[in-house]
Amino acid sequence: MKKERKDKDFVKSPYFEGGRSAMDAHVKKELRYPKAALANKIEGRVSIQYTIDYKGKVTEAHVISGIGHGCDEEALRIVRGLPFKVPEHGKIKSKYSRKLHIHFRLPGSGSNAHKTTTKKATNIPVPSSTPGLQVLYQITPAKKKEDISKPTPSPSFQFNITIPPTKSKK
Repeated sequence: MKKERKDKDFVKSPYFEGGRSAMDAHVKKELRYPKAALANKIEGRVSIQYTIDYKGKVTEAHVISGIGHGCDEEALRIVRGLPFKVPEHGKIKSKYSRKLHIHFRLPGSGSNAHKTTTKKATNIPVPSSTPGLQVLYQITPAKKKEDISKPTPSPSFQFNITIPPTKSKK
């Protein structure tokens, strides 16, 4: 017979009061678009990894991937100020590691800027005068058996990558 575990036997992780939607609203309210990013029309996503201590404070934060122009520093400033609630664990003092993606979108670009549009694949002319290796590929998800009968088009993504030529040593 298994021993029944009580709720006090488990360590609970910290949480942002109000959940994910409240955290997103807090980030949106605190975000100040950097002047350098506005001047250079920089948009993108900054990924931050941070550590929360047993008191609910963000103790460590660093950029995993950034876009520069002051956006990385602004994202770090916001994450370091996030208030977390930590349930009581008795005498356990533990740290928790999390990741957060903060999106920087230029004012006036609309809230639909994050949506991906799908288009039918077309042949993109590749100029022959461009040196280096050029790769064009398309990703189309496989259809499930129940989706075969439906006439809806499946989403596809197309990428064009140019790899510059390497300089040979003579």
